[in-house]
Amino acid sequence: MKKLLFSALLCCCMHTLFAHALWIETIATGKKGQAQEVKIFLGEYADNERDSISNWFSNMKEFSLYLITPDGVKQKLDCVPAGDHFRATFTPATDGAYVLYVDHTVKEVYGESKIHYYAQGIVRVNTSKGLDNLHQNDFVLIEQPSKAPKINVPLQVALSHKTKKELPDAALTVQSPQGWTKKIKPLVGESYSFIPAWQGRYLLEGTFTENETGLHEGKPYQRIWHCVTFCKDI
Repeated sequence: MKKLLFSALLCCCMHTLFAHALWIETIATGKKGQAQEVKIFLGEYADNERDSISNWFSNMKEFSLYLITPDGVKQKLDCVPAGDHFRATFTPATDGAYVLYVDHTVKEVYGESKIHYYAQGIVRVNTSKGLDNLHQNDFVLIEQPSKAPKINVPLQVALSHKTKKELPDAALTVQSPQGWTKKIKPLVGESYSFIPAWQGRYLLEGTFTENETGLHEGKPYQRIWHCVTFCKDI
């Protein structure tokens, strides 16, 4: 009975963790010389649930947020706790695309899985120059092509990993501002398309499982679960 109860609790815990996502929210356009606010959340976006920082599991509060400027310079931003999120700011100095990125590995091993979270954000100041700097990061969501999205017009995105040419188990989940969630099937390779039906902020979540075994923080794991998020304003 104790073993059954433990198994049930473990399954519940795993469901909660794998349903959770780490994501960045910021206004998609910026101005030179004007401070840009950035927020980092952990929770369930479609349910409008943002966990209190005091409840963030494992070492999630130890993440690092990086900014890549249009000329390719990467720098770490200071993040301060703010209730149900962390907050950071930066001030664009030139025109171009500013890439925000989190790359964080969870310290604990859950259900024999090593969990790797990524989150990205893009702020454009007048132009998209420097957007290719997104590829400095390991696992990313790429718009194809990168242009202003519209309601009822298909939006195509792709998943890309810096060192892996193929992502056979990759999936894209779209979560709308109205709580609608849909798992999108790929068109070709890691390319996906969906039609936004409402205005608002959508969370795009790309995942794949890597069949790798090893030790993490002294504990064995059988696989690595990768999850990247990107908030897209329509």
